[in-house]
Amino acid sequence: LPPARRGLWPAIWLVSTDNSYGRWPASGEIDIMENLGREPSVVHASVHTAAHNHRNGTHQHATMSVADAHESFHTYTLLWTPDTIRIATDGAEPFFEFRRARKGSTDDARVSHADPAPEGGRGEMHSPGGDDSWRTWPFDQRFYLILNVAVGGHWAGKEGIADDVCPAALEVAHVRVFQ
Repeated sequence: LPPARRGLWPAIWLVSTDNSYGRWPASGEIDIMENLGREPSVVHASVHTAAHNHRNGTHQHATMSVADAHESFHTYTLLWTPDTIRIATDGAEPFFEFRRARKGSTDDARVSHADPAPEGGRGEMHSPGGDDSWRTWPFDQRFYLILNVAVGGHWAGKEGIADDVCPAALEVAHVRVFQ
């Protein structure tokens, strides 16, 4: 990751290629890794859907502590099946898991947190309703990968932008995709 500077927002993420279910967040987003310069050792992972997003207070995410996130290369992994999205760091067990709800199931869409946010507790969050429609699971379509460093924005820029934020670069050793 680039040096930790207030206002930087490096990310590895995916969004829908065709927007089959409509504009964001309806067609989904998968955040494999997001980091805020003001939180140098915290890596965020999440999914956004029509039913699960920060706008309606149902955002599904987890965090992982990566002490040397800005000093060393790390492996960020997305394991994506027709029914589950799992995200891991450096070959460890997934710290984020989002499961597809099945209609009539008592096991609704679920996010598991292996490493809670600093202010939160361990556990699982459940979404209501057992909805297995595109509203909760738009992840049955093509997505494309984005690797970027944003500056500012409503989240990363919340506490301002450091004067020395630029230049910044996200160095990538390799990207591997398996099907």
